[in-house]
Amino acid sequence: MSEQSPIQNPYAPKLTPMAKYSMLFASWVFLSAVSFYLGMNLMQKEGGELVLKDNPSKPTVVSEADSATATETTDAEITKENPFLEPKQTNEVSDDTNFVPSFLPDENVSFRASAWSTDWTAMKKTVHLYNEIHPFIYTLKGGLTNNGELISSWSSTSKKERVAELRTLNPKVKIIPTIFRWENPKEKISENIGMNGRKDIRDHHIQVIVSEVVTYDYDGIDIDYEGMSCDKKEKFEEFFALLAKEIHKKGKLISVAVHPKTPSPKTKEMNCKGLAKPIQLDFRENWRGPTTHDYAFLAKHADRVKIMAYELHPRKYHNPGPGPQAPNVWLKDIISYAKKRVPTNKLYMAIPTYGYDWALNCKSSAKAVYHSDVLRIKSGTHKNRQPTDINKILNEENKVASWKNLSKFSDIHKNRAYEDPTLWYTSGGCDRVAFYMNRKAFEEKMNLLRKYDLGGFSFWQLVTDNDPEINVYLSQLVQGKVPPVEKAKEEPVEEVEKEDTVQPVKKKEPETITHNKVKAKVKKI
Repeated sequence: MSEQSPIQNPYAPKLTPMAKYSMLFASWVFLSAVSFYLGMNLMQKEGGELVLKDNPSKPTVVSEADSATATETTDAEITKENPFLEPKQTNEVSDDTNFVPSFLPDENVSFRASAWSTDWTAMKKTVHLYNEIHPFIYTLKGGLTNNGELISSWSSTSKKERVAELRTLNPKVKIIPTIFRWENPKEKISENIGMNGRKDIRDHHIQVIVSEVVTYDYDGIDIDYEGMSCDKKEKFEEFFALLAKEIHKKGKLISVAVHPKTPSPKTKEMNCKGLAKPIQLDFRENWRGPTTHDYAFLAKHADRVKIMAYELHPRKYHNPGPGPQAPNVWLKDIISYAKKRVPTNKLYMAIPTYGYDWALNCKSSAKAVYHSDVLRIKSGTHKNRQPTDINKILNEENKVASWKNLSKFSDIHKNRAYEDPTLWYTSGGCDRVAFYMNRKAFEEKMNLLRKYDLGGFSFWQLVTDNDPEINVYLSQLVQGKVPPVEKAKEEPVEEVEKEDTVQPVKKKEPETITHNKVKAKVKKI
């Protein structure tokens, strides 16, 4: 469309040039005053450096290494769901400013509760329900190249004040912030782990991390470097071992988040350019990410190994289509693989607090489902299923012929009933199904993890829009008041058959993986 001149009003009084300039000057003064007022409310002086106050709706990002060149990240850079889902955030301000919990977690429980979170309100309100909290506040500075520096979504003042506040609310909680980076075409995890011959940047990166832990008196640090190509395996291991050594020297903990893997009946060797020796593929997931995370190696150096057991059914409509994010049938396979490589007291399973809502018979994007979404759907006409037996539902429903987005993947769900609940409803003339998390499903997942004597679980993620009934269960869990479960019998060690060498899968994202490739269920990020 071409640009047009504004329409003139013939009856408007004509202004002299002096009057025009006066009006412009008055407008400038007014706008300047407004800008100054807003600026003073957004900024504050802190020890001679200018930092931004925290905005509850979008975290302020400040580079602690050099506040003068502080850069603001996008939501995607500091968001762990990237690239899968947008977080369900809230601008709600908690009324519990003087909230004091009626109990504290029992330090002696063998199964520990932890959570990642970007939601300060949720952290403050529920910190007493967790043994460990991972504020999700750090990412790497730089895109395709790194310089060792970190970016934080909390200002230095906020870090000090919030750590103190969390410890006031729960003196027993361990505060272990997360450093996150998902490798993608615009961002790499390279020089920070010593790639390209840059051991100097790697060593500086380690110094920066240790300095943050000591300066803000964290209980440790959580490393969440995801989606790395297989050529980074050895350099990542060198980096992690060196970092763990320095962290442990300070008497602190180190945690690592890893991609989920399920056992393969045969072991293959995968040659990867740049590595001294082939990768032993004794797991099914042979794409970037899982190939770089060696459970056994990392477990030797880490105090916590947290498997990100979610995104079994990503919100894409290609294979494997609609389904639960972390059903027990898949978790069992992940545990089976991990227990042989990670001491159980170090092993944590990360469980999602969200689900997805898919269209069944129309073109409509899938979307994340949280507690408020569940309440909205339940307020209308719907069918609630729990457990969810998809094959049974497809046989019972007369609309199944039109449910192409689900029926074409029916074999994936054969002979399986999921503990996860579902809501089946119609919106905008489109039939839909929403998988979500509630207390009943959460309890069954926790019973499974406790059955195998795992060290604990982690939530991705802790937000104010989680099912409040889950918090009721957590209050009993962290006090050691949940009923005991029968322990699983040790599985016999199986002989693993060796196969020929395979080549690495090029740029295969988790959401493109078929259920058959992962066989007993797939993965997350």
